[in-house]
Amino acid sequence: MIDHRLARRLRAAGHLLYLPPELGVEGQADDLHLATAARLGAVLVTQNRRDFALLHQGWEAEGRDHAGILLVVRRTPLAIKIACLDRAALLLTPAAAHNQLMELDLFDTEERAGAYVASLTPLTD
Repeated sequence: MIDHRLARRLRAAGHLLYLPPELGVEGQADDLHLATAARLGAVLVTQNRRDFALLHQGWEAEGRDHAGILLVVRRTPLAIKIACLDRAALLLTPAAAHNQLMELDLFDTEERAGAYVASLTPLTD
């Protein structure tokens, strides 16, 4: 689960986020967490890399859509997590994040994050 200090700081920066206890899914199966995030149109942020990578693959195989999964490395210092999550929240659009399994470290600098989001964004005619 996301660190409450991290949640407070991201909310203070103006980001909308949901925590599992607030949604009534704490302790529930990962699939329910992803389904709830998908229903809300919210990118799911998790440190549970193995389970959510497998879940993403399963949803993809079944043709199910989600709003994106952002994988966080547990040992990343809090200040770096905040900076990267802030950058991701500012740059990611619903179209870019749609059905993506993303690594938080790709948002470590403005330049890298911008290039990454551009690579995810569908081209329009």
